[in-house]
Amino acid sequence: MLDAPATNKTKTTNSRTIGSTWGEKGLNKNLVVKIRPVIEDNLEGGQGAQTYDVDTSQPVVESIFEDAEFTIESQYSTPFESSNPESRLPNLMGMIQSGQAAAAGYSIFAAVGDPTGAAGVAANLAATAARETGASAAFTETLNSAQTELQGLMGKSNFTKLNSRQIFTSSNSVRITGSLVFQAWANAEQEVEEAVTQLQRWASAKSLSKTSLIVGGLDEGLSAMFPSEIPPMVQLQYGGKTYKPMVIESVSAPITAPMTKDGNRIAVKVQVTFLSLTAWDQQNIIDMGR
Repeated sequence: MLDAPATNKTKTTNSRTIGSTWGEKGLNKNLVVKIRPVIEDNLEGGQGAQTYDVDTSQPVVESIFEDAEFTIESQYSTPFESSNPESRLPNLMGMIQSGQAAAAGYSIFAAVGDPTGAAGVAANLAATAARETGASAAFTETLNSAQTELQGLMGKSNFTKLNSRQIFTSSNSVRITGSLVFQAWANAEQEVEEAVTQLQRWASAKSLSKTSLIVGGLDEGLSAMFPSEIPPMVQLQYGGKTYKPMVIESVSAPITAPMTKDGNRIAVKVQVTFLSLTAWDQQNIIDMGR
């Protein structure tokens, strides 16, 4: 059985192309990036069933993509670190590991005339305890062994492979960064200025209301609570892969550059950052190449 045709390959549209015409100059078309808005559709299909189709009423911006990077970043945590005594008794655990606890014990022994160990102090404590509480003489032996064990813990740690295990918590949106190169071959206004302006428009809100929410709510009701329009979503096509839906996080273009007599820049390099609309899973990575 033949595979079903891909749904996100480049489609023939009536969109006008702006930007540097690198493809027409013989450059491998896989090296030309295409950016165009997409429209979210199939909302009636429920959550997760939305589709994102090319907005044919909008132009297509073409350019060369330099130093482009595709970044996936996930967050992990180690919650088991808080399950050990180190988090509850940090000072005591630190003294035991560094040997300060054992040293403090010997300091006490020296102060009472027994600098070699716990024998004298333990014997006196045991005798006193036996008289006051009737405790067994084995208490003396317990104190002696405790000091020895304490000294043996010097240089040891309760950090293990189990309490350092990483636990997945979340993922950031996929981030694509790079430089778009616009250069005029025949028409600086269309190939550079218009393309850069179009990217800046897509990175900006479609409109921002000048009326306060309270005033608008009194006049128009609930719809006035959302009077502004957000920037459009876009898709990015490059190297035989399609990345969508994306949003343009930032566009940075120099305003000083070689210009024509009309003030149109002849060549500029625009720094741009794209973010995926949501976090991606493995299926999204597979869908890029379809």
